[in-house]
Amino acid sequence: MRLNYLFATGLFALLSIGQISAQTSFSHSLGGTAYISPNVDGIGITYSPRLNVVEIVDEVTLSVGTHLGLGFNFSSDREGSSNSFVLDLPIVAELNFGHGANPDARSSFGGFVGFGYGISKMGAEDDFGVGRNDAAGLIVNGGIRAIIMERPVGLRVSYLLNSKSDAESVLGVGIFYNIGY
Repeated sequence: MRLNYLFATGLFALLSIGQISAQTSFSHSLGGTAYISPNVDGIGITYSPRLNVVEIVDEVTLSVGTHLGLGFNFSSDREGSSNSFVLDLPIVAELNFGHGANPDARSSFGGFVGFGYGISKMGAEDDFGVGRNDAAGLIVNGGIRAIIMERPVGLRVSYLLNSKSDAESVLGVGIFYNIGY
């Protein structure tokens, strides 16, 4: 009950601040991410939609969004993999600055930092057995966005601090293309 009250109060405060500068915008990117945990690793395609809900100052926004990753397990030790999967679903609040902070940003360099809650499911079944990791918990992430060779690209690093007793934390490292910049 207390957590629900805290969440509702925080959401109300966020929306109230948004009324001060009521310029919301949508941004998204597409890329690839490698997911690393002690039990199993994987790679995936990552789609990152976000809603910029508060423009704090010019080219600095607060956003909510996700970095949805879908993919498969990879390992040089495992041949003949018959079943593998990767699902990464974080919900994050991020502070964006510079390039890519909003669709109107004109800087050629920028970045973001954020935190939230994430779910990561990875598994593989092959001739050597089954490897899996089913993690959930606090996620922190950050990255850079830049114009490189006239292309709007970026790098993201995330760490999901697992709160489940039967799984390990997950490190994610990815590259992406900013759509529409």
